[in-house]
Amino acid sequence: MKKILAMLLAAALCLGLLAACGGNNPNSASSAASGSSAAALTTLNPGKLTISTSPDFPPFEFTDDSGAIIGIEPDIMKLVCDKLGLELQIDAMDFNSALLAAENGKSDAVVSGVTVKEDRKALFDFTDSYTEITQAIVSKEDATVTMDVLGQHQIGVQAGTTGQEFVEEDFGTDHVTAYDTYSLVFQALENGQVDCIVMDDAVAAKYIADKPNLVVNKTTYQPEQYAFGFHKGNPDLVKAVNDALDQLKDDGTLLKIIDKWMSAD
Repeated sequence: MKKILAMLLAAALCLGLLAACGGNNPNSASSAASGSSAAALTTLNPGKLTISTSPDFPPFEFTDDSGAIIGIEPDIMKLVCDKLGLELQIDAMDFNSALLAAENGKSDAVVSGVTVKEDRKALFDFTDSYTEITQAIVSKEDATVTMDVLGQHQIGVQAGTTGQEFVEEDFGTDHVTAYDTYSLVFQALENGQVDCIVMDDAVAAKYIADKPNLVVNKTTYQPEQYAFGFHKGNPDLVKAVNDALDQLKDDGTLLKIIDKWMSAD
């Protein structure tokens, strides 16, 4: 009997000590909550955020001399992933393929200078917008093309872009030639296969920076909002990314990233 009483007292003492230890660790609850929040995010590859992109779109995404993908959007997504406890994986491809990858669940999101449009909302769950652009016209300096005469010329565009959509709607497909990449579009302009290019203004400025024979003119198309298009049906992941973006906006980091790459040579 004494042995049984002793064992019961020892067990009670151990339980009391365990309860006391738990109560004296103020970080235990918050640490567990933080860990479970990160673990609750479902991605294509566990622990990674996989994005599809077309890295021929400076300053938003392009490759450096070593082949690494750099620019505004990679910088943003790296910081977002740091906040979410995820590793960033970037899959490079042409723009149309990048859109399809996210739509079909081959990537978590398309991050490639994507304009938010009503028809795309049916295909993707978009984050909040992070910047605004407008369409511009690139042409040779000795054959300047403006909006007033745009429809009289052969227009080069990147396939799948809003630029292609706008000019085909306004001037017809006979006046428009689409290419998979902007490198091919600019090559076509230099070779005289097209008379001009319609593309996003910030990207146009980067492409002609070292091409003194080319000029940029404005269009009258409405400004467009850039955001990240996630594979549909993952609201928790989109919310987590939006929360991270809000933090980057609030502390000024987002604007610093954009300014850094917009002003870079």
